[in-house]
Amino acid sequence: MAKNIKAIKCPNCGSIKKTEIKADYFRCLNCDTEYFLDNDDINININQTPYQSSPQATVAKKNPTSAVIIAVLLVFTLFMVINYFNKSSTKAISAETEKVKYDYYGGDIVYQNSNTGKAVLLRLGRENIVGADNSVDYVNTHAVFVDPVSKKQFQDNIVFERTRRLNDYQSTFKVFQDGTIYMTYPGEKLFTIDRKNDKLVDVTQSIFSKHPEMRSGIAKIKLSDDYFDLMANDGNQYYYVPKVDLLTDKRDEAEKAIYSTYPDTWLEFDIFSSDNLMKMILDRVTLKPTGINLLPNRKFFSPKLLYQDAKNLIIATCSTANTDGPVMLQSLDVMTGKIIWSQPAVTFYYRSAAKCNEGFAIKYTSGQDHDYISGVLVISPEGKVISDYLLKRGE
Repeated sequence: MAKNIKAIKCPNCGSIKKTEIKADYFRCLNCDTEYFLDNDDINININQTPYQSSPQATVAKKNPTSAVIIAVLLVFTLFMVINYFNKSSTKAISAETEKVKYDYYGGDIVYQNSNTGKAVLLRLGRENIVGADNSVDYVNTHAVFVDPVSKKQFQDNIVFERTRRLNDYQSTFKVFQDGTIYMTYPGEKLFTIDRKNDKLVDVTQSIFSKHPEMRSGIAKIKLSDDYFDLMANDGNQYYYVPKVDLLTDKRDEAEKAIYSTYPDTWLEFDIFSSDNLMKMILDRVTLKPTGINLLPNRKFFSPKLLYQDAKNLIIATCSTANTDGPVMLQSLDVMTGKIIWSQPAVTFYYRSAAKCNEGFAIKYTSGQDHDYISGVLVISPEGKVISDYLLKRGE
């Protein structure tokens, strides 16, 4: 039978707007009801499973203005959500940055990792702990390890947790003849640097484990040349030579134990005799050294011996008798004292030095004239500056 329908209305809403899905099947464009034509009796039949649109879509079709308002509200809501998370992320990053920014004035030293041969800068820093009332009464003390060549920090360990911020804080480092580095810390704590694993190790108790005389604890400790000058809590005084694990109250006995660990010859400055550079020769029978002036024709002014081994000697010395003036950094021949290289005199303070793969690493600091900068110079055996790890004030 031929179709003769001029206008087909939606059986659900009465709209004549439609789209043909397939032959004789339609979908109302107003309410999305699907219906079809029965060709036999020209009936309009409603599909029992109509397409269900969302309420927002229905409103949008009925009222375009409402659709625009809904879209604007959705965009605004999305913007607010993104903005909130961005702010939260920024706050988290800022908090993390504040957490790792330390006050570095507790002491530092440069040394050589015994496994890799790389130079390592150890810095002690304090992390401020902010209280509920925004006060900073306590700090965490960190040992921070830095590669001065790559200029990257690679390790950060907490040494002390929650100590009083205003407590005396300055530490003291001492490099012994065999390369062992000891550090004292306020509170009569004793540490050593594990130069293989780059760790600061507390040995306050373990180092005296075989000596009952120290069971009362340490009252005072001073690091001297290859020995400790000690006072126990019971008031008794001792000398301790860690290389041979000797604890004694007799200075002569301690000195012999010290020299028994020394090489046959070494160099040192005689601070009691015009700062002469002395070549020391050890009598293996008496274990007593004698010295000769290696450079009788040269005057040194407030010299400091930074590093020495069988082949190398690095010193710092004022360029003139004005001990507040510029300081020269020099490498000397250990046999003759001849200058191998010399860096220009500057008003720096050279604190420590170590051998490394590239040559030598030297820790320096400055005063007001250089705005209190500090850092590590890495210098080749020929005296060329390979790297300068520069730290500005506050870094």
